[in-house]
Amino acid sequence: MKKILPVFIFVLLVAFSTFAAVADIITESRLAIEELLSKQDSGAFVQLVEQGQGVVIFPTFYKLGFVIGGQYGEGIVLRKDSQTGEWYGPAFVNIYGLSVGAQAGVQSASLVLVVMNEQGMNGFMGNNFTLGGSLGVAAGPVGRQLSADVDYRLKASIYSYSVAKGFYAGASIEGAYIRTNDYANEAFYKEQITPEQILKEKKVEGEAKKIVELLEDAVANLPKENQ
Repeated sequence: MKKILPVFIFVLLVAFSTFAAVADIITESRLAIEELLSKQDSGAFVQLVEQGQGVVIFPTFYKLGFVIGGQYGEGIVLRKDSQTGEWYGPAFVNIYGLSVGAQAGVQSASLVLVVMNEQGMNGFMGNNFTLGGSLGVAAGPVGRQLSADVDYRLKASIYSYSVAKGFYAGASIEGAYIRTNDYANEAFYKEQITPEQILKEKKVEGEAKKIVELLEDAVANLPKENQ
């Protein structure tokens, strides 16, 4: 019994630290959205959120390379039901990417994806998929409002934004690989659960709900001619 108790305590400490780390991803995601919304010309982003079916937030997205470059980030998916307006999640995901000819060094930024349609959201309900191909991905438009020549409903399933060092702009992530973070999902929900179950059954609450409130407030404050 004396030998089992320290092991049990160690397991509890590991479980707690894992949950704390997972919770940190949500908090950092909220901060990333706050920073993006603080930009004067984030109106186009907000309009996409209004018309879209969800957001994916990677609060820290790393790019590093020397001849061959790599990208990595841990984040969350939040889904908006297009019929009821209810939000679900978060589901935890990781993003990976490789590139050739990258500059030497390390860069970090926040990466925010706006998922525009059901096809795009279905990708995040599976175990893994690659951005691009039949699932169109484009750098998100920047400005106080969407330009008339931007057909955001048909051009892409996903629009991406990068925020780093006080600057934000559309980000190109064609070919990046998305994989479900089963470990984080289990740690957060205290059960084995699929991304589809999360994004269809688990309504947002707690810190994740604060993210939704930020987005909904931004949509509600759009100029009337844009709604």
